[in-house]
Amino acid sequence: MSDLPSEFLSPDTVAAAAADAALRDAAALDWRAAEAVEADDSGLLAAADREHLEREIAAIERASAALRRAEPELESWANPPPSVGLAKPQPVWLLVGALWLSTALVTIGAAFAISVLVG
Repeated sequence: MSDLPSEFLSPDTVAAAAADAALRDAAALDWRAAEAVEADDSGLLAAADREHLEREIAAIERASAALRRAEPELESWANPPPSVGLAKPQPVWLLVGALWLSTALVTIGAAFAISVLVG
């Protein structure tokens, strides 16, 4: 997304992309810091893992909040549109009847053409 010029993107989208990039960079730094913890210290490692998990969950929540603010139409499932404007679909039997009628007309036309040509 960062390869596109910002003139093609809305300011909200650019801000959301920048926030996402910052969160990814912060998460990468957190991951490197968690890897630096000594493996011998299991209690410290477990605490670091919990802290890392909490930071990751907080980062996901911040990113989802930023996405909700930047692209509110993505939450269309929350408030479904009213179905007043939807057209009622035609029954299938109308299509089947039209196909039978056209087949009958073609068959009668072919039989008539054959009878005229033969004699």
